[in-house]
Amino acid sequence: MVVNDKNKAPFDQLLKLTKDREIFQNISQAKKEFVAILSLVGNGVTYDKLDGIHENHKGIKISQGNELQNCPYQVLDIVRDFDINLGLNIRALHWWGRGAYLLVYLGTDHPMLQVPYRLLQWIKNNSYDLTNTKLFDYKQIIDEGQIVSSEKLELKQLIDHLSSGKPFQIIKEIPVKDKLSLEKHLGKEVEKVLNWMNLKNNSF
Repeated sequence: MVVNDKNKAPFDQLLKLTKDREIFQNISQAKKEFVAILSLVGNGVTYDKLDGIHENHKGIKISQGNELQNCPYQVLDIVRDFDINLGLNIRALHWWGRGAYLLVYLGTDHPMLQVPYRLLQWIKNNSYDLTNTKLFDYKQIIDEGQIVSSEKLELKQLIDHLSSGKPFQIIKEIPVKDKLSLEKHLGKEVEKVLNWMNLKNNSF
């Protein structure tokens, strides 16, 4: 059975698009620019720093694709330990049609989750939202807004979340104004998270 989607563009319009070489050259250039920005941010994080905050880290990786809800994306992962108990990952995401975001994942037994009132204080001080979804379910998190905002998050909600078995993941939107400011803003936010993680070695 063929299903007609009223939201689909006419084929003639799509065909015209495929013949516009300049559009695809610009798209390719834009992808490279965002990968370059993420590379600069990643290069600002030393392996000595990662060794100090998370001994099981797997370094830094940049990945990209074209079909996240039909749109391209670029991702920078720092630490890359997705263990459900003690894992840690810092992810910078640029998702076309949406914007740039920083996400922090912590395993359910990570030391930084053991003192909820201090955790809440850090979340609020740094304006992160708490996700209410599976790990990295961007459609629900970003498109559908399945989050608890920093302003509305209360201690009881946080404690309930931590005991629910749901992944602990927080997200923050990063303004995209120009190349330099995006690089600096992302780098600054990543550094804040790394410094926060380092507190576990100093009687958090």
